[in-house]
Parts: sequence; C-alpha cells; structure tokens
Amino acid sequence: MKSLAIIGAGIAGITLARQLQDIAEVRVFEKSRGFGGRMATRLDGPYRFDHGAQFFTARSKQFRSLINGYVAKNQIAAWQPRVLTLDTEEKPFKREWFEPHYVAVPGMNNLCKVLAQELNVILDTRVANIEAGEKGWLLKDSDGEQLGQFDWVISSSPAPQADEVLPECFAYKSELSDVAFSPCFSLMLGFESAPKLNFDAAVVRNSVLGWIALNSSKQGRPPFFSLVVHSDNEWAQEQLECNLDAVRHNMLAALDELLGDQLPPPDHITIHRWTHAKTEKSLEEDFLLDESNRLAACGDWCGGNRVEDAYLSALKLGEHLKTILRREANP
Repeated sequence: MKSLAIIGAGIAGITLARQLQDIAEVRVFEKSRGFGGRMATRLDGPYRFDHGAQFFTARSKQFRSLINGYVAKNQIAAWQPRVLTLDTEEKPFKREWFEPHYVAVPGMNNLCKVLAQELNVILDTRVANIEAGEKGWLLKDSDGEQLGQFDWVISSSPAPQADEVLPECFAYKSELSDVAFSPCFSLMLGFESAPKLNFDAAVVRNSVLGWIALNSSKQGRPPFFSLVVHSDNEWAQEQLECNLDAVRHNMLAALDELLGDQLPPPDHITIHRWTHAKTEKSLEEDFLLDESNRLAACGDWCGGNRVEDAYLSALKLGEHLKTILRREANP
C-alpha cells in the first residue's frame, strides 16, 4: 500500500482521506487543535460561536447525497433565520433565501468531526517542511521533528499556505500564487440577558461590518445569547496588520451605530483574524495534480468559495488518485 500525507483537516482534507483510506495508508496533519478548518466553532464559557463559515448550501447531487444522511441523524439541520439587510444609509429590509441553508449540529465543525471518525488524524501539528527522502517525501514539523515519509503529499489548505509548504518542484507553483483571498475579522459577543432583535441574520451594507448572526438561533446551540459579527472583507484587508484591540473597538462602534440601544454591553468579547477568509479569485479548476512528483492540492479555492466547492474538489481529486494508485498497484 502507498502512503499518503494530507495537510489540513477541513472538509476537503477529511473528504479526501475518507475516499483513499481503503486503498492507501493515509495520515492527516492539522495545525489547529480541532477539525473543520474555516468550518470553525469556538466554545467560550456558556457560549458557542461559529466564527468561520456560517452555513452551507447543497447544489450538487454528490453533496446533497452526503448531507442527507446526516440530516436524518440530526447532525445537519436546515437553518431558517429571519434575515434582514442593514444599511447605515437606508432603512432595513427583509431578505429571502431561495434555497436551503444548512448548519452542522451542534457546531459547524461537527460535520468534519463526524466524517473523520476512524481516520488517522494528528491534530495540533504543523507541517513546516517537505523534502525528498530515501523513500519518498519526508515531512517535518515546525520544530524540525520528523513526521514520517510518504509516497504522496496533498495539501488541502488555502492556496497561499499550500504554496508555502509544497516543495519548489511542484509543477503548479505559479497557479497557487494566482489564487487571491481576502481576510475577515470575526467578533464574538456573548450576553447574559437576551436582547430583543428583529432578525437572526443580517447582511450589512455601507459599514465596516459585513454580516451579523444570532448564533444561538441555530439548531442545537446553547440557549445563551451569542452574536457572531464579521467584518467587511475590503475593510479587513486595510486593517489586516492592525492591533486586534483597535479592530475590536472599531467593529463594536460600527455595531452600536447599526443597532443602537438594542444591544446592552456584552458580557463576553472575543475576536479572531481570518487571513484567508474568502476566495476572491479561484483557479476554476477541480484540483492541482503533479503525478510525476506525487504532489497535489485541493480546496474550495480551486473552483469557488463555498463549503461545497471544497468537498467537490477533494471528491474529484480522490477519484483521480484512486485510478493512479490502482494502476501503480497493478502495473
């Protein structure tokens, strides 16, 4: 059996590992302490915050087939919030969602947790270096410790991170550098007393903010009132290197301008910086595969920006790799 290292335990990395686990020895390395990548959930005291991806849609047969089984198990649910558009220059107006929007239960990261059952996933381990070894690719962590040798290495991380770690011989280095991302700040607010808002989710215009979600309105979340506030992406790009305290101050001021006395002072405040939050320029490819060097990359950024795009990218790469691995096993 060939050995494969997959970098990243988000939806793309886990999907790829599930596809290949019966045909190769697969090990997944994740730099964070948990699963999900940008499908992230943070627990702070009694509050639960989905501070990355807020929801996902299912437009392909493949992705609908995946999630239907988890909907039946109550591990995925359709989220039907009251949605507004809030504008600093115009009156609020209601928005309609014309397709189902889903959330994982009890947090967005739970889908990857469930999918990763029985996989060999090593958390809190950053792959910092990939170099040629005697028997394939030798991986090392940020301390220089060896993580093992592998026949294949696949990155499911955002393109700039894949570009940073994949060796120079990777045939698609220039394509990785062509992908463009915009950042985002995620402000997480918890309230002991529940404010009365006339929305569960809001798209924000003409503000440093871009999105507000009543996270506790999602199925399976604790009843404690929690808000997730995302910044506008262009504003985040301008503030990317700024002190987080200053960013938090500006976002709280913008929130106060929008909602005024509807919100009391929060009892809990946390902020997170997402450097690669949104794909602004994708490759419009399914994946990148360098068969001669046994290196590859996949992710939402290959073909789009959504959770489903990440799943489909990994699914298609997995199908292609299966063909290659079977051919190598039976030349």
